[in-house]
Amino acid sequence: MGDKNTSSKLVENHSSVASQQSTIIELYYGATTDGEIKNKQDCGMPISQDSIAEIRLTESIFGTLPKLTIKIYDNGEWATTFAFRAGNNIRLRITPVDGNPDMLQNPYLDCFFTLEGVNTYMNQAAGKYIYELSCIYACETFINSVCTWPETEIMAKLKGYKKTSKEVLQELVEKAALKFDYRCPSDPTDKMLWLNKTLTYAKFAKHIIDHAWIGENDLPLMYINKNGQFVYDSLVRMCTQGISYSYMFEQNYNKLRQVNKNLTYKPYMDLLFYNLPYKAFDDGCTIQSVQYNPYNRSEIDTDKQKPQKVQDDQENSFRQYEFNGNGTRLSNISNKSAKSLHLINKREYSGIYFKELHEYYNVAPLHHKNIRNSFFTNFCYMTLNMNDQSDVKQNDPQTKQEDKKIAKTYINLGDKIYIDASDSKYTNKILSGEYIVSGLTHIWAPNHNYTILVQGVNDGTYNEGYMAIQNDIDKMAASYNKYKMSR
Repeated sequence: MGDKNTSSKLVENHSSVASQQSTIIELYYGATTDGEIKNKQDCGMPISQDSIAEIRLTESIFGTLPKLTIKIYDNGEWATTFAFRAGNNIRLRITPVDGNPDMLQNPYLDCFFTLEGVNTYMNQAAGKYIYELSCIYACETFINSVCTWPETEIMAKLKGYKKTSKEVLQELVEKAALKFDYRCPSDPTDKMLWLNKTLTYAKFAKHIIDHAWIGENDLPLMYINKNGQFVYDSLVRMCTQGISYSYMFEQNYNKLRQVNKNLTYKPYMDLLFYNLPYKAFDDGCTIQSVQYNPYNRSEIDTDKQKPQKVQDDQENSFRQYEFNGNGTRLSNISNKSAKSLHLINKREYSGIYFKELHEYYNVAPLHHKNIRNSFFTNFCYMTLNMNDQSDVKQNDPQTKQEDKKIAKTYINLGDKIYIDASDSKYTNKILSGEYIVSGLTHIWAPNHNYTILVQGVNDGTYNEGYMAIQNDIDKMAASYNKYKMSR
């Protein structure tokens, strides 16, 4: 991101303690983006890692912009010197350290956020005040500003604005200062004049995706990741791509690692499965579902879900949950800074267009909804200790030191992963299988390792358990009957 020399200066003070920390956290308040850094002051005011109570960053293929929540201890320093103010930027850099300083590489997280709201309360246990900072990815234009498309009717006629969804999204995304990343295997077949006069960039982009067309047997998707990339993706491409990483329960991993040092699996700490209709991720719904945790632990229960054990003497790994989709959204007007209010109320108008739409315009929304409802049904949560995710070649004595420094790789939105759901006692062929990474929650707190809560999704369980055994029995019975009849 930007000038490597400028970015490298930010870690000079932390390099000497890299071997003493499991994770290096760098937080700068009032920072400007890399391209605008001209002097040291532009890097922002550093916030000491010792004063950070918690960091939680969430990115999802179902969301709009990545969201960041930071909790900071305060003894009066921030209130008396330089108070937090909505609208200012915060830069976050996280670098996991695997115990070997030679493996230190560029930060896994290096991103900018805009402060949206500040909450202050007293932590009785610590005897300190805590500032809770609510932030979104530093691109308020995307969610606040109206995107008039095209600018005028005359420009539409002169420039010929009949374009595909890919072409329109690339232009408007770049106008909103995001990076466009098109990953579909082929271009869309939805060329037309796309018009907008009142919708924001975010809502207009969603409108385009809802009416885009990349094939009868495919689904267009859009999301923005922690790196500020607006990804235009295809569900078929996600499902047919190669597996990025394979994961197994940490106890099984540790046992196999003693026998095979070149084990290609990575360990996970905990796992939770649940079936949830896609509609649960829209606004204004309350549903109930039963979730299954094979290890009967509750560390990865989210704030939005209130677990209650189902009374069952035979099996205590099931819990009843209620999911409420009416939670407050970070981009509501109620917590916008004053400078942003005029952007929400702004209205612009373009000419009326009566000509034809593309062939699948009216069919696309229902087509996409049916695919979403049928695919996004089987979800899982998986927790990863990011200080224990080294690649095989980092442990290979034949690997050069220079290569070891770039060997570590990390999970990202849209990856396809394989999860072995077997625990230390029983195999689990039904829930084990391939999942698409649909959400990542990055969590860090003092005296805890940097952890990622991974949300994976696929279209159901795998036909490899009881049903597969029953099919084998049926085949054997059919073969035996055929053999008896032949005699």
